Amino acid sequence: MHDPKTIAGLFPIGVVRQIKEIKSGLMHSTYLVHSDAGRFTLQRLHQKLSTPEIIGDYEAVTRYLYKKQVPAPCLIRTRDDQPVHVDEAGRWWRLASWVPGKTPNKVQNTLQAEQGARALGRFHRVMVDFQHEFASQHPLHDTDAHLANLHGTLARPELAHFGTEIESEIHTILETLPTLLLPTTLPLRVVHGDPKISNVLFEGSSAIGLIDLDTCNRHTVLVDLGDAIRSWCRDGSEDEEQHFQLDRFEAMMRGYAAEGLPLTVEERNHLAQAGRLITLELASRFARDVMEDEYFAFDSEKYSSRRAHNCARTRAMLFLADDMHRHGTQMEKLINKYLV
Repeated sequence: MHDPKTIAGLFPIGVVRQIKEIKSGLMHSTYLVHSDAGRFTLQRLHQKLSTPEIIGDYEAVTRYLYKKQVPAPCLIRTRDDQPVHVDEAGRWWRLASWVPGKTPNKVQNTLQAEQGARALGRFHRVMVDFQHEFASQHPLHDTDAHLANLHGTLARPELAHFGTEIESEIHTILETLPTLLLPTTLPLRVVHGDPKISNVLFEGSSAIGLIDLDTCNRHTVLVDLGDAIRSWCRDGSEDEEQHFQLDRFEAMMRGYAAEGLPLTVEERNHLAQAGRLITLELASRFARDVMEDEYFAFDSEKYSSRRAHNCARTRAMLFLADDMHRHGTQMEKLINKYLV
């Protein structure tokens, strides 16, 4: 029983009238469900994010945001009071409330970048009083772990030879990424973990909230800001070599200064490098998947294989990180202009 419409009927939402797949994201398969009770989001979760710990954290975060009246999806349990349905193939299905609004596939202008930063800042502020102890330890933005994983994959001869095509890129990652590691003394706060613009919910031209809350945890807010810088300050998809756009970075600094948390001196001092850090961290993950060939979804119409797609993604992230580096001094000036 793997049919999404049948599975949606296992949740207490009345009769399911219609279901439509939403083509977005690299991880989960997502469907919009129309039922007698309204609209909902059904997701078949990626196997690496299908753990009781992640689901428990997701439920706690979404219920907290719901109580705070922050626009965000809220987990809905199955008819037999389980947080997910597990089908015969062992795949996990999760249902959440639908939040009206639109999520852009890419940033189109500086206004969207500023609005996105405002929404991210509001999220950081509202989560300050969240008392939940996160159980999940998935290594999103654990840069040390990603470096170790890349080294580990390279140490496996049966996999390492698949990385020959991007050998020089892997060398650059291993040489540069350790120099960008953030201090362990930075304050730990609740972060979203994956603030790409397609996870920012807009109502008209205003950003009203964040979705895809699987990756929330405690970390430095610089990983959120760094990931947003990587994602929002460029055009194109992750497999395209695109230049860093300083005007969008300035808009982000302006937006976060207006509604985000006040950053410490140490946080401000390391913010300029955060975008480069997360960009190269993602490059390391793409490079690893070139060899392991099991994690990221790929475009079968554009590429012959997942490995080919991940080679292009790795190169594109290195191109962006290099361009960020050239803008480092200008970025620092804008940080000091808006966040001091």
